[in-house]
Amino acid sequence: MKGVDVLQWVLLFLICNSLMHPSTSAEHIQKIDMMLEEEEMAIIFLPLSDGEATLFKHASGKTVLLNTGAPHTERELKRWFEHFHITEIDELLLTSDDREYIGNVKWIEQTYGPKVVSEWKEQKVYEPFPHFRMQPLYIDNGDVTMSIQYGRLRLLYMAHASEDVEQKLMTMPLSDVNILKIAHFGVNDYPRTSFLKHVDPQVAIIFKKHGNWPNERLLERLYAAWIDCYETNRFGVIVVKCNLEEYDVMTF
Repeated sequence: MKGVDVLQWVLLFLICNSLMHPSTSAEHIQKIDMMLEEEEMAIIFLPLSDGEATLFKHASGKTVLLNTGAPHTERELKRWFEHFHITEIDELLLTSDDREYIGNVKWIEQTYGPKVVSEWKEQKVYEPFPHFRMQPLYIDNGDVTMSIQYGRLRLLYMAHASEDVEQKLMTMPLSDVNILKIAHFGVNDYPRTSFLKHVDPQVAIIFKKHGNWPNERLLERLYAAWIDCYETNRFGVIVVKCNLEEYDVMTF
């Protein structure tokens, strides 16, 4: 094969690879204006290189941050905040004391001075602003699995991956779940089929943990259930824009 042919094949491979695996670095994303109108909210799942962080940005200007990612992702967080015009954080909510969730708490507190909520009680509803309800469903070992609702949208934020927890949750009315955040970065082989049938989500979200990949059997199970699976490591930033009646999922 001639040298020019080899070069062409290399270039073709690089182009295809970049299309299949787009960069999730905030450096490559322009500033994003969600253009939120009255009663609209954006749920922004940030594609950090390690750990979980989710922004809730309301049309009123109220901004809530759920978890802060792992240590050493402060620079990534700062860039994503800049891209989404985040200049204030009113509340910081923590659902775990593991490093992948609290790595940047000190920086967030020093920079934005938010109200910090880290103590939860099962079934006790917390309402950061009107129509936005957060209800812990199961708490164990410092981890909080909760239902998050805004209008008709319901996000089940899983923090546990075990059969016992799934069995307990299956005794609760959760058939109206739209979005399921998978626990522990999808590393474990949960949720199981029976639980997926019970909650019947349309969308699943999986965050990135450095050095780990989602369980293949879990991914196959999600696809078999016709659930749209969004991994932040593959899709980049995932945004759910919603009002009190409907929602749309976008990626950047």
